[in-house]
Amino acid sequence: MIGALLLAALPLVGTKLATLPEGKGKTTVESRCYTCHSADILVQQHLTQKQWTATVEKMMRWGAAVTDDEKPVVIDYLSKQFGLDNKKFSPVKVRLK
Repeated sequence: MIGALLLAALPLVGTKLATLPEGKGKTTVESRCYTCHSADILVQQHLTQKQWTATVEKMMRWGAAVTDDEKPVVIDYLSKQFGLDNKKFSPVKVRLK
């Protein structure tokens, strides 16, 4: 049963995972956020700077290794790349056989 749940959580073979767009802070976001998340989680967001701030602070409380010096860089990158006008994510319709 546990094995089936683990397999269900894995992406289907051939799934193309997202990559983060270039920008100041990309490397920091990759090194700090990829510990728990794929880029797919970030790319599909449409959050304001205030919402990104709350999210980053929550992740830091939960153990994300973001330093106080890195925090504004991470928030700025995420806000610019994945704000309310985010057009980088478009859902893909997948047909299962």
